[in-house]
Amino acid sequence: MSSSANVFSARHSVSADVLDRVAELAVSVDCDSTADRRPILRELAESGVLDLGVADSHGTHLDQVRILAELAGACMTTAFSAWAHRMTVEYLVRHGGEPNVDLANAVRTGERPGSTAMAATFRAATGQNELTVTLTKENDGTLRANGFISWASNLYDNAVVVTGMLFDEQRRIVAFDLDQDGVEVLPAEGLLALDASKSGAVRLENVVVEPHRVFDVDFNTFVKAVRPTFLTFQSAFCVGLAAASLSAIHELTGVASSLAEPLADRRADLARVSNEVEQVSLWLDHRTGDSRHHVVKMRLDAAHLATAATQLELAIRGGQAYGAKTPTARRVREALFLPVQSPTEAQLQWELQQYSA
Repeated sequence: MSSSANVFSARHSVSADVLDRVAELAVSVDCDSTADRRPILRELAESGVLDLGVADSHGTHLDQVRILAELAGACMTTAFSAWAHRMTVEYLVRHGGEPNVDLANAVRTGERPGSTAMAATFRAATGQNELTVTLTKENDGTLRANGFISWASNLYDNAVVVTGMLFDEQRRIVAFDLDQDGVEVLPAEGLLALDASKSGAVRLENVVVEPHRVFDVDFNTFVKAVRPTFLTFQSAFCVGLAAASLSAIHELTGVASSLAEPLADRRADLARVSNEVEQVSLWLDHRTGDSRHHVVKMRLDAAHLATAATQLELAIRGGQAYGAKTPTARRVREALFLPVQSPTEAQLQWELQQYSA
């Protein structure tokens, strides 16, 4: 665990006892779709480590990066759920406006879990697809949402979901409650890893949306503001996972010594990518210039690093680590999620190609 913590030179960290409990539960949480991550999210939020870098917080974006990396080094499911919650805090606190202050505080304190449903939103912003949920106004002024969200996480019954919707042919950012009438959750179960992340699809049928839940912010301005943070925090848990794998590799003996060069390369990659994530985290506090291309590439590099590090750990540790319940096997499965997590590897590669065209 300490290796993840030491990757980033930030002030804040997860308390040792909480991190130990997260690690102890990692094996069961990984494959248990019934596990409830809300208590740990609430505990983390109450301790002040899930709103670092937002307005009035006592920390920076780099502090938040370190927290997510630490959690990923112990349990990727917990880190992933914490990331989804933290991004929802970002949307509500920075862009929800005065009418949504109480809602923002409920998520910020962990009273309610946050669910970021931004896959279609970001694809629409980059020109890959259009939004899949439509908001219409009835004759009496009632707003109703209809459509389908193909993937979101932290889908607990009391979750707050933030996503993009089409309203009068304009793209808007909207928050709704998962326990509202007309909301149907379609759980994704039997995943290779992160089965306790409460991920799945959401169908909306005539869901009433209060007018103040439609954020008073330009869609493109919102995406430009939040996406670098979104990708940087994802990069953080990639780095935390990679650091945990590489720290699990000790002295190379016997035939494993033949992998000394790849191990040295991956450790060098870890240092390089960690430095990039740290620099972008510092940039998030003042934001001068356009960093879109760099952040997208950083996120892709971080995912590649996590995949390579976990595969190398498995190769070096050999058969003793191949058991499904070993930490090594769990980390391998966790890394397999990264190419399909939104934005997927294909989407990131596509974006980089657009930048270079």
